[in-house]
Amino acid sequence: MSNEIKREIEEIQIPLELHRRSKMGIQQALSEYKGNKRIVKKWANRRILAASVLVVIILSSAVFNTQVLATIQKALQYIPGIGTVVEDDAPQERYVLDQPISTEVDGGSLVVTGMVVDDEMTYITMNGTNVEKYQSVKLVNGKGEEYTIKSSQMVWGSNGKWTGSYWHEGKLDLKGQMKLIIAENPEIVIPLTLNKAKSFDRYQDMGGTAAVNGVTITAIANKMDGLARVALVSQQPKDLKIIDFGIDGVHEDKRLYVADVAGKVYPIQYDWGLSNPVREFYFDLSGSDGKTYNMTIPEINVTYDDKVKLSLDIPSHGVIDVEKSFEIAGFPATITKLERINDDQLRLYVNLNYNEQTSKSLHNFRIDSMSHMAKINEQTKELEYLEFDIKPNSKKVKITLTEPEVIIRGPWKFELPYDKYFSN
Repeated sequence: MSNEIKREIEEIQIPLELHRRSKMGIQQALSEYKGNKRIVKKWANRRILAASVLVVIILSSAVFNTQVLATIQKALQYIPGIGTVVEDDAPQERYVLDQPISTEVDGGSLVVTGMVVDDEMTYITMNGTNVEKYQSVKLVNGKGEEYTIKSSQMVWGSNGKWTGSYWHEGKLDLKGQMKLIIAENPEIVIPLTLNKAKSFDRYQDMGGTAAVNGVTITAIANKMDGLARVALVSQQPKDLKIIDFGIDGVHEDKRLYVADVAGKVYPIQYDWGLSNPVREFYFDLSGSDGKTYNMTIPEINVTYDDKVKLSLDIPSHGVIDVEKSFEIAGFPATITKLERINDDQLRLYVNLNYNEQTSKSLHNFRIDSMSHMAKINEQTKELEYLEFDIKPNSKKVKITLTEPEVIIRGPWKFELPYDKYFSN
């Protein structure tokens, strides 16, 4: 795979089962546990950790980032199930798994969600429910040649579900009909077919495309086992990263939805994986021959690559008004008050100028490299204050605010005619 794609590989950022935001909206944490005596929970941060619920094992720090920008001069290839758009100067011979493959295993299930093979690497993603977590798999091509691919990353939760990736760097002779084998007792054999990836000149050639407020989203739709399968890919400025397409939305009443021309809304289904954000979902096509579906994304949640360093005078006790203004990612914000909770804790109140009527609204950020708690407004999901530890008797503190989260409002609208996308 190209050097460009290698640069886009990043650490895991979404746990398997706890990305959904709390309905309570208070005392949500923003920062990972750094060895402090107090364990915190993260709010609206992509590395959410929940003690006693989720264990994350990072076996290597490589998964695909799915925010690959392309120009019309590039050849584009979409990797189903993994959600990556690969751009090349010229079309490359790359083989992919077009549809997920599900296998029943001794009361549980195993799903090969995605696979891509090219001249530089082989990458596989799998989900399991009530089955063992496999540290390696074996691939056998049509000639009978065998290759062992080791696990590179794995995430699991207390509900018996796990998701993992398997990675090999270097060229392997894998295409067409083949088998994925797991050395269990009895052996698990999963037949697979890898097809040559289709190449496109433009995102619009992959599927319906809508551009709003500087973000272009393309919906790639097809049919799978009686379900509509829709994948979302995007183009946006390099300093901006989508962390939610509205599938799990910040605001429950502004999440992605699908309806037919009669106004019937279709429930969507989706699974967690290793990529951030969730970008693939399904809905039922039963009895829907000839219908046109309308998909709407009211808003998306993004984060900008920006940070602000601040030096603050700590009150000796109680609360002081501050009115310290700053700008992050082009959005104005103000620290309104500082409150010394006790000798070693400080609370920082903020006003993010959140406005539901604007095209974009800053609603959150975190403190870099520091454990802290946050209070989020239950209705607007706007950050109200941050709380963090300070050194006893300290009079000043320096902090860096980073990862500003911004709501970008649409809507992005797509028509999905049955005859065009789901008739096969």
